[in-house]
Amino acid sequence: MILTGGVCPGFCAAALSLPLPAATIPTVAFRAILQAELERRRGSNPRYSLRSFARDLSVDHSTLSQILRGKRRLTGRNVRAFGRRLRLAAPAIAELCALENESAVLSALDRPNFQADSRWVASMVGIPLDEVNVTLQRLLRKRIVTMTARARWERV
Repeated sequence: MILTGGVCPGFCAAALSLPLPAATIPTVAFRAILQAELERRRGSNPRYSLRSFARDLSVDHSTLSQILRGKRRLTGRNVRAFGRRLRLAAPAIAELCALENESAVLSALDRPNFQADSRWVASMVGIPLDEVNVTLQRLLRKRIVTMTARARWERV
């Protein structure tokens, strides 16, 4: 068995230098899923309202309205609760939570006073520190974010 530059069989440092394309499949935000479900229910019952949808999701109607209009951020807790009530599969809910976290972390990177510190990002976006670190690893792996030499994070 020949090792070519790494400690694992078949691992080669040159393989890491190959550029990977960024994700080309557009992601669907959970907000769009909620909006589509509301429209689907309205299509089968014209009297179905936002208040009825909020009641079915066990959330206040004003909160749901703000979420749908983009005035309030969806949290992981919201996504998990709404996903269960909409009977989505557990892996789909987990992926949607991860996508919402990615969106929140990317919004923090765009702030003018951004600090390349996981604790700062966690406090700014309201996500637990462990989830911020997992999200940053996902963004690095997807090549959406890079780390520069001076410990800065930047969008690709």
